[in-house]
Amino acid sequence: MTLLILTLEEHALDPRLGYVFQRSWLQPYESLVSMLWKFAHMNRLPGYLVMSQVCGHPIDPYEGTVPADVDIARVARLLGITRRNVREGISRPTNDTCPFLRFCPSCISTAYHSRIFQLERHVRCPIHGDALRDVCRRCGRRSAYKLDAQLLDAPFRCKHCRSCYSALGYAPPTGYRKLGQKARAAVTRAAIG
Repeated sequence: MTLLILTLEEHALDPRLGYVFQRSWLQPYESLVSMLWKFAHMNRLPGYLVMSQVCGHPIDPYEGTVPADVDIARVARLLGITRRNVREGISRPTNDTCPFLRFCPSCISTAYHSRIFQLERHVRCPIHGDALRDVCRRCGRRSAYKLDAQLLDAPFRCKHCRSCYSALGYAPPTGYRKLGQKARAAVTRAAIG
């Protein structure tokens, strides 16, 4: 009997190795955080390992980085999506960008987080009309809007207490429906201004 032991090369995560990420999971203006949450969750990858792949230079995975500092080509290759998809998921820091993760509880229950939620000029979700939140309903803490191992280890949940951001929990990416036409139009209007 032969025993085959597979090893993981931490410096070379590659979609050819069988990682799961489907383009059909992407929604309009989905944040990079949301994309990486789906990737880490569906592949049972620890946050520190995903963090080791998103920049072209070494970073401390627990210190993290802002989404605007990732290597777009590397992330696109990792997820098997276009560079345009990755760029659309990144909010460029402006005076209007909130430094804390903001979310719509209804959207996050469907495994969706939009980059437009990070713009302070938007106080309500353009899809549901719900007020955007930036604190955990359980522990009351905020999470910085940056990619780090702790955030990626808690998909669609608080990185501090691991409680779901939505009272409804959240659906894994394979179990949710695409945004409807009205929702897609609302997000696009909010994104382009």
